[in-house]
Amino acid sequence: MSGLRPGTLRGRVTIGAVAAVALALAVLVVAFNLLLASSLRGDVDSRLRSRAAAATTTVRLREDRLVTSEGPGDAALDSGVWVFDGGRAIESPRASAELARAAGRLAAGGERYADTSGGAFRLYARPFAADGRRLGTVVVATSLAAYDRTTSLALIGSLLLALAILAAVLAVTWVAVGGALRPMQAMTDQAADWGDHDLGRRFGAAERPDELQRLATTFDGLLDRVAASLRHEQRLSAELSHELRTPLARIAAQAELLGRRPHTTGEQHDAAELMRRSAERMTAILDTLMAAARAEASTTAGVCDAGEAARHAAEAVSGAAVARGLAVSVVCPARVRAGVDPHVTERVLAPLLENATRFARSQITVVVARDGGDVQIDVRDDGTGIAADRLEAVFDPGVSFGTANGSAHDGAGLGLPLARRLARAAGGNVEALASGRGGHLRATFPAG
Repeated sequence: MSGLRPGTLRGRVTIGAVAAVALALAVLVVAFNLLLASSLRGDVDSRLRSRAAAATTTVRLREDRLVTSEGPGDAALDSGVWVFDGGRAIESPRASAELARAAGRLAAGGERYADTSGGAFRLYARPFAADGRRLGTVVVATSLAAYDRTTSLALIGSLLLALAILAAVLAVTWVAVGGALRPMQAMTDQAADWGDHDLGRRFGAAERPDELQRLATTFDGLLDRVAASLRHEQRLSAELSHELRTPLARIAAQAELLGRRPHTTGEQHDAAELMRRSAERMTAILDTLMAAARAEASTTAGVCDAGEAARHAAEAVSGAAVARGLAVSVVCPARVRAGVDPHVTERVLAPLLENATRFARSQITVVVARDGGDVQIDVRDDGTGIAADRLEAVFDPGVSFGTANGSAHDGAGLGLPLARRLARAAGGNVEALASGRGGHLRATFPAG
């Protein structure tokens, strides 16, 4: 039983069961021995009273003197019976000096019990009288050795029985709990092995107790979520690699072309602009990933004015909005504080606004409001909107849609997935909502 320690569930259950049974047995053993001792003491006292009563039947008053006579009570005058006439013993058995002195002391008082100093004998004194006058006292004594031996054997026997019961409880509990936990341990080992080597394996609906089947279902759900998360991360990593590789390839290609032959000023300007946009795209992706990493590692949340952050994010896309003839408005009736750093809020909102500038026809509206313990920032546009069956698909890496005029944009469909990743790292979320009047994206942050 090397695992019998408080750190293990098996050990805690076993120790708890043994402790509870030990406490109950201790109470029972103490109560049993106290009741037995009380019963035996009552039996001793009853026998002493009977012997004293029998002894008084052998005592007679003759010529103002007490004498013992032959009769039915003769047997009472065997060992352990004293008859006192006042303070003088007229009948006494063979006894030790200590016992005789104890009997003499009892004769001077009334009816009572007493034990010798060592507890080896118990004595009982019974006065007797005639015509209302006390004539003498009968003192009887009995050895307590047999009773002590009985109580000692009873105590030893009850302790041995209690120890045997404790040992049985320990063994049964240990085996029973071990048997109950063995399938759970096997499931845990299987889940750990599958998590390392084969995320596709599941426990399924095998023949198990109800509790273990619920645990298996929970494990299966957990493994499903882990597998989905890993697939998402792998897909995101692949798309990020592709997204970063594309602008790098463009920059490298433009640099190579610029170095091969002379170019006009206009060609150089176009090449420089393409390189600038490619570098900005890479910078935005890397900044978003770094912000998400910092938010996940941070133990303290920042605070910002959500309305001010929304206005800064709207200003960042104002150039693209003006180029398409779009009006961007930010509505924030009162100051709303969000429990997120300002740059995190702006980086979450930037892809939402960029998405709106691609699909809006004429108007983009940003509404900042407090909803209980959350801050909600809604980005709406008057474009074609998002189909109800694609509300979650827009957050899959690599998914992109055409712009408002039907043409494809040059992104890789990573803006919204990265925005959701960053928002969740900061304790919030980004979601797409169904709307019959254009696109509707909502960013949620904890209130500051």
